[in-house]
Amino acid sequence: VKWFEQQREKRRVKRDYNQDSLLSQISRRLSPHRARHRAISPSPFFPDPLFKEQWYLVRNGGAKDGLDMNVSPAWQKGYTGKGVVVSILDDGIQTNHPDLAQNYDPQASTDINGNDDDPMPQDNGDNKHGTRCAGEVAGVAYNQYCGVGVAYNASIGGVRMLDGVVNDAVEARALGLNPDHIDIYSASWGPEDDGKTVDGPGPLARRAFIYGVTSGRRGKGSIFVWASGNGGRHTDSCNCDGYTNSIFTLSISSATQGGYKPWYLEECSSTLASTYSSGTPGHDKSVATVDMDGRLRADHICTVEHTGTSASAPLAAGICALALEANPDLTWRDMQYLVVLTSRSQPLEKENGWIVNGVKRKVSHKFGYGLMDASEMVSLAEQWVTVPPQHICKSQEINEDKQIDPTYGYTLSVHMDVNGCSGTVNEVRYLEHVQCKISLRFFPRGNLRILLTSPMQTTSTLLFERPRDVVSSNFDDWPFLSVHFWGERAEGRWTLQIVNAGNRHVNQPGILKKWQLIFYGTLSNPVRLRSKKPSALAPPFSFPTAADGYDSVGDSFYNTDAFTNYQNFPTLFAAGSDPEKAIAQLDGHNIPSPHGENVLADSNDKRVMHECDPECDSQGCYGSGPTQCISCKHYRLDDTCVSRCPPRSYANQGGVCWPCHEYCETCIGAGQDSCLTCAPSYLLVGDLGVCTQQCPDGYWEDSDSSTCRPCASHCSTCSERAHLCTSCEHHLVLFNGTCSASCPPSTYETDDYTCAKCHTTCDSCSGSGEKQCVTCHTSSYMHDGSCVNTCPSGYYADKKRKECMKCPLGCSTCLATFCLSCNSNWELNKKGKCEAVGSDRCTATEFSDGSNCNNCHTDCESCYGETEANCLTCPSPYLLQNHKCVTECSRGYYPEAGRCTRCLHGCATCVSRLNCTSCSDSLRLQSGACRATCAAGYYADRSICSKCYISCRTCIGPRRDQCGSCPSGWKLAAGECHPECPQGFYQTDDGCRHCHHYCRECNGSGPLHCTSCPPRFMLDGGLCMECLGSQYLDLSNETCHACDGSCRTCSGPGQNSCTGCSRPLRLDK
Repeated sequence: VKWFEQQREKRRVKRDYNQDSLLSQISRRLSPHRARHRAISPSPFFPDPLFKEQWYLVRNGGAKDGLDMNVSPAWQKGYTGKGVVVSILDDGIQTNHPDLAQNYDPQASTDINGNDDDPMPQDNGDNKHGTRCAGEVAGVAYNQYCGVGVAYNASIGGVRMLDGVVNDAVEARALGLNPDHIDIYSASWGPEDDGKTVDGPGPLARRAFIYGVTSGRRGKGSIFVWASGNGGRHTDSCNCDGYTNSIFTLSISSATQGGYKPWYLEECSSTLASTYSSGTPGHDKSVATVDMDGRLRADHICTVEHTGTSASAPLAAGICALALEANPDLTWRDMQYLVVLTSRSQPLEKENGWIVNGVKRKVSHKFGYGLMDASEMVSLAEQWVTVPPQHICKSQEINEDKQIDPTYGYTLSVHMDVNGCSGTVNEVRYLEHVQCKISLRFFPRGNLRILLTSPMQTTSTLLFERPRDVVSSNFDDWPFLSVHFWGERAEGRWTLQIVNAGNRHVNQPGILKKWQLIFYGTLSNPVRLRSKKPSALAPPFSFPTAADGYDSVGDSFYNTDAFTNYQNFPTLFAAGSDPEKAIAQLDGHNIPSPHGENVLADSNDKRVMHECDPECDSQGCYGSGPTQCISCKHYRLDDTCVSRCPPRSYANQGGVCWPCHEYCETCIGAGQDSCLTCAPSYLLVGDLGVCTQQCPDGYWEDSDSSTCRPCASHCSTCSERAHLCTSCEHHLVLFNGTCSASCPPSTYETDDYTCAKCHTTCDSCSGSGEKQCVTCHTSSYMHDGSCVNTCPSGYYADKKRKECMKCPLGCSTCLATFCLSCNSNWELNKKGKCEAVGSDRCTATEFSDGSNCNNCHTDCESCYGETEANCLTCPSPYLLQNHKCVTECSRGYYPEAGRCTRCLHGCATCVSRLNCTSCSDSLRLQSGACRATCAAGYYADRSICSKCYISCRTCIGPRRDQCGSCPSGWKLAAGECHPECPQGFYQTDDGCRHCHHYCRECNGSGPLHCTSCPPRFMLDGGLCMECLGSQYLDLSNETCHACDGSCRTCSGPGQNSCTGCSRPLRLDK
């Protein structure tokens, strides 16, 4: 992920709950595991000591009514996760654990917290979570340690990321780790499950998700499995968690051993399916797995007490690994279809809340489509054909403000008629995910229930009431996700209902500001299954002309009860695989290469000729024409030598023409991130090399060039041009289309992170009202929160304080502390003070009531009345505050010349007029003054202004990579200010932007503007390319040169650098 972003710590919690009990002991000391992979036993039982505690895995298991997740039939077919790589994103995994060590994969691991490659957790009793999850996926079988993993021959890795500061960059590094090696990422964490948080991935993590599904697994898409959340005790909703509420994740919930909703479960419409997990302690069993123990003590390395949705996500990841072994070509969307189609509602139907959607499929806000079934998933995977391309259809955005009445039970209903983008390239006929993007204001937000009803009359609850969500009032473009409409049609009337269903009192109406529907799905029927295949070698690549080799399940699949149980099609869903047979010679010559070779005809004792087609190389041919070459001079397309690859293809390292990704028109690789130009109706995201139907966040659509161009620095979204921001990255504010670290003068920050103008009388302010001024213009003074040109009667203008101050006691008009006139019954003395009539006859410790002199209260030194609140001066060491004598000044006052003087407007506490120590709400302390916004060179750190890093002009944090803008002549790159753009960046009008990941240095966006290349790549016309298999890289000038004529492949010049030989020669090692 190449981007720049201010980083802030994110609160991320592991989705288990603590129980102190561990497995008491493992009785025997056990020998190390030896075999790398073990075959399946005819019996579904294992010698591993805790296998008998894994009640949720095998047929006739330990759940109520003998139910389980049906894993043993998948094992008995031979599927154990071989060749599949899973990484646990958590607090690390114990790499030397005897039940994990043999399956540990260092390429699927890293330590982001410790900045090294070893994900070993701290052995402090608090970092066992990731190790436990890893054991569920790939605990080694057939040994005498703990239990077995669901995919016990899978490779397992771990990312240590939760044992330290978690921010957007940390999450992105974890989600983007080695995406062409890791198949499945399992995450059992998320924002706080406290019933009031609404939070999700930041810009970097979002880009990592997008890159993963578009380019991971060599274009098939990374598979992200996520725990749906443990906030059930706080009535939380997983639709307020932007990770589970994402189309890119398989959101997995939990069911108890009895088949009921566990106490920690969160209900929401984004949950796809469930697995068994823990329930009520002492009543339901939990999950058995490995445990973290640095000393590897036999009685501490296993547990039967893994809990929560934390335990469900790894079980689901393990089942997905079995399906991937059955069909490695599954895409990320294929996997979601398999889960939807094979999950069973029946084991969980004793829990209420199930509905039947428009395609006769049972679905629940608690369990999604039901309990995952490993056997049915691998059976369906064996015959699955990749779904058609994903279409994304956006409805119009309805921006009419609609009032939400504060009355309990009030329902606001709004409608939208859509056509599913009919007749356009974005048309959706078969729905997958539906997002409803909503902006509203309602206080308290937790009172709301939000429902969406489809044209096929399926009602999905997007948000349940959250009684603890009582502080916030806004949803700002929050994309509520529902998977309940899967398979339905998009066309027709959609109804959104917003209900004030909570019990808390509401004082004022709310507003539905805007809403929009986003439909994800396909144009054609997505469910297609392979016919039985003959056992024959697959033909070489050719460009497809028509779909063949599969059966399309007709429209009735979505419109009848067939969708409810696909087992009604026994001839289509065969319970077994037909592996293709291949024969390899002992020398390995016929073993397929991932790159292919530029070699055509097999000799079969044919005579070699040397008068050949011009496309044959110097090795000759076996006959006339480009199909009879021994090897090609340029490139190979199927069985023909060609001078160049045709459109929509590229030459791989072996010189073979391979197809571009379906979205690319021209490309330099197979992945979706290798496009040079796009297929019709697609847009090129130039700096990523990706083609898409619509621009992602952070880009704007340039319709003239059919490209997505990056928004200006710090824009989260923009429209029409780079510098017209419509939303900003976190901690930035929007004003007139520009994102800044703070609002400009005479504006204030609103609740939705924009800047609005102050009242015309204010110089700075905390709101739009006349009485919300913080400072005043030069010629005016602060009075009761307002700025006035003339102070009212009884007040004088204090030029030092810039405030209207009360005249001394008894004065009706004054000039500073000197009275000009007095109130009735008061008279002006020679010192310019007003004193009560008759006071001249009384002593200093007496006051006049008009006729007599009376003693002051004992607290007072002098006074104007008889109580302790009528003092004029105080005896030392007391201080006068509001006519009382006090030992110390109250909060908001400071001592000055025997008196307590009120702090300046906006100061909450101070030690002198010019030295505030804390500020009123919404103001920030800087250099002893309270300000509405921090000055340039400072940033808001809670309620104070702290200095930016020395090279930043403005900033959003203290680090050098948190600059918001730079001094004149300096350039902003990835949040840092530099005199010139650093390596890997190129200069734009608003700073420096990342080069395409193919380039080391560049002068523009995309893969065609490289000026230098990474090691072992050659620069050719602005493009960094790997040398062909028949070439070597000359490191002195970074150019590719042809191998010696005797070499098929080589590492350098001359005949002594061959690594493979041209026929009929053989390599003499």
